[in-house]
Amino acid sequence: MSDLLLPEGVRLVHIGPPKTATTSLQAAFHAARPALAEHGVHYAGKGRHAMLAAVQAVGGRGFLGGPTPAEDAWGTLLSDIHDAGDARVVFSSEYLAQANDARVQRIVEEIDAKRTHVVLTLRPLDKLIPSQWQQYIQTGYDVGYEDWLRAMFSDEPPKGLTPSFWVRHRHDRLAERWAEAVGRDNVTVVVLDPRDHGHVLRVFEQLVGLPAHTLELQEDLSNRSLTLAEIEVVRAFNARFREKKWPDNVHFHYLRNGVIAEMRTRQPGPDEAKIVTPAWAQDRIASLTAEMVDNLRSSGMRILGDLDQLLGRPADPDAPEQPASAARVSAKVASLALIGAARQSGDPSVDKARAREWRPLRDYSGRKIARIVADRLRHRGGAQQES
Repeated sequence: MSDLLLPEGVRLVHIGPPKTATTSLQAAFHAARPALAEHGVHYAGKGRHAMLAAVQAVGGRGFLGGPTPAEDAWGTLLSDIHDAGDARVVFSSEYLAQANDARVQRIVEEIDAKRTHVVLTLRPLDKLIPSQWQQYIQTGYDVGYEDWLRAMFSDEPPKGLTPSFWVRHRHDRLAERWAEAVGRDNVTVVVLDPRDHGHVLRVFEQLVGLPAHTLELQEDLSNRSLTLAEIEVVRAFNARFREKKWPDNVHFHYLRNGVIAEMRTRQPGPDEAKIVTPAWAQDRIASLTAEMVDNLRSSGMRILGDLDQLLGRPADPDAPEQPASAARVSAKVASLALIGAARQSGDPSVDKARAREWRPLRDYSGRKIARIVADRLRHRGGAQQES
């Protein structure tokens, strides 16, 4: 433990990036708050994730139609960190990965440049890119996966389409940006172990001096990736949403907190289709990852884990293309999407325990389900306005 242990009073700032066990770490630290205090460790903020404070710090935006940061959100979090005194403090937010050079410098100075140690958690780019595309779909985009990939790998990506993607996921440059502010000796890169999801918790325990297994994985489906069929429901809804020019809060309330939240209450089967990256993009990812790994290896920063685990594999030229039928929506997904929207409407006739047993007579396409949900919300929205 002493090999990794950071000094007393350290401010461990975990910057993600997204889809690199951030939710697992945040949930584990939040659940262990009483035990942390016994060992001189403070988890910054009051909840699992001080998201709005981080959004304010980086000058970003929250979810489409969702809550916005209070005027003093970042200042309140800073006070919480400063009030911890000589305790080791952990502040974790994947939103910090999108901070530009000036914002990074300011964040570090306001936390305390002399005591800040930055930690990145990394997983293979080819694993997180599909997850990042679907995250964008959940925030309102309706662009298809391959079109999005072509935009991301274009020398001149279209304006307004995921402008911060490579700010967060060009991982070698992300590490360098923070190293400029805190020094290379104060940056630790943790390569996730795909065979052991609890390994990253053991690393963080050692960094801040916690006994083994103080941090435990929390069972939670709320942040799981969606299947191909599920995300196509959301994408089709987004197209309808934009066509109808509904206000942003409708998207956040009915889709994000209704449809998506309800679909995530189930555990997908192993045979359900996942998002497949086309061969040309796999080759581009493999080449880019090799360059990032070389830069990280020679960076002089502390690396925990095997950087070679990040290397992508070139595409298999003999791999069959994913059939269009893979996006077909199952009865379960269709019913949960409808139930999620209905529950957010406040309809008291929907009983949660029984509703999940409903079964449509046949499968529907994602676009068909989106149309049904959209039409239902339109009628409810009109009724609420009249009342």
